[in-house]
Amino acid sequence: MSVSGYDFDPVALAQEVPDAGTFERVVLEALRSSVGFDAAFFATKGAPTTTINVDAARLDAAILRIDYQSEIAPTKATAIAARGVAVDTRVLGELAVREFAYHRDFAAPIGGRHSMLAFLAVRGSPIGGLMLGRCGGAFSDNHIAAVERLLPRLAIARASFGVRAQTWSGGQLPKSASRGIARVADLIRGERVLERVSDGERTIVVRDRGGHREMVFEDTSGEIVWSRASILQPDRSGWFYIDLLLLAATRAQRRRRVLCVGSGGGVGVRQLASVCPGVALDLVESDPLVIDLARRWFGLGDIPNLSITIDDGAAFIRQAPAATWDAIVVDAFDGRELAAPFASRAFFADVRRALRPGGGFAINVIGVLGGAGILQEVERAMRAEFDDVRLVPVLDPGEAYAPMAQRNVVVLARSSMRA
Repeated sequence: MSVSGYDFDPVALAQEVPDAGTFERVVLEALRSSVGFDAAFFATKGAPTTTINVDAARLDAAILRIDYQSEIAPTKATAIAARGVAVDTRVLGELAVREFAYHRDFAAPIGGRHSMLAFLAVRGSPIGGLMLGRCGGAFSDNHIAAVERLLPRLAIARASFGVRAQTWSGGQLPKSASRGIARVADLIRGERVLERVSDGERTIVVRDRGGHREMVFEDTSGEIVWSRASILQPDRSGWFYIDLLLLAATRAQRRRRVLCVGSGGGVGVRQLASVCPGVALDLVESDPLVIDLARRWFGLGDIPNLSITIDDGAAFIRQAPAATWDAIVVDAFDGRELAAPFASRAFFADVRRALRPGGGFAINVIGVLGGAGILQEVERAMRAEFDDVRLVPVLDPGEAYAPMAQRNVVVLARSSMRA
């Protein structure tokens, strides 16, 4: 059969080739003809990686590296949130990608500039993926759409050769026991309220809605969704900024111990446990009620290597020994605003002291990129303590840039390599 062009059938191909390796090689050749690339690989769980213009043995060893997994995480999250495909330079920009270890080790030596990542899944379970790398121009929308159309049948076809069982990837969320008339009411509302607790001034609700489990803060002004986790893939957040917080670990020289300040449902902590296997995780949350709800409804207690402390996050860091963590992540909006200590220079001085040399830091701020406000206060205070500070605004796909629009902005820093 002919496999050139956009419309070759991977299911038919799987019936004609003798093994998975041959299947993957033919698929890559077809994509080289139809989409175009200078280097590529096809990786499937538990199987040798098929490569073109990439050292296969070196790549198989590199795929297991925590820093590569962390660096790819934002592009992977973007792909999964769309139709399975994303280009790293579209997600983070070409200048940012050039600093990544995977780019320096594999793309830069051959003049590579752009990497398209496509992730294969069967019935919601990931089985592998492929990368197409280019040295010249960027991938067009048509190229991305072509790979998106191919992915569902490609995943089924590759799975027909067998795939090794998946390891821990975030666990499952506890199920609701509602039945009878309560279930009918859930259908009418379009959501299922799992628990509602109140202390008179504020209310916290846990609910299932639109395929996500949410932890919601309510007061007289309205509601804010603190956490949103996919019910079927609980390490997949409904908020893209959570994925961007992983950049703190990406930018760290090592990833042995990470501190997370602010819990919510613990989706970010779960992601770190998945992306950085074996990492020791410390979680600090000031509200014991939030931790109780996260344990009951978000499986917080199932996350491996996790230590939980009920304390004020800023005070906890201030009292910690120097050089304790490789990365620190802060997501600590108190109701509707960032708690005051987290915007001060004194706090960032404590963070710098608590990070190990080459450590990474990320904080989520809700603000506007133009004018003056909390975002500018945080940036100014961070630059007083860190030489390397960057702002990563969260924009929805297709959103026009508007400097005065309020949005999540992840502010990143990295500590000096000097002790």
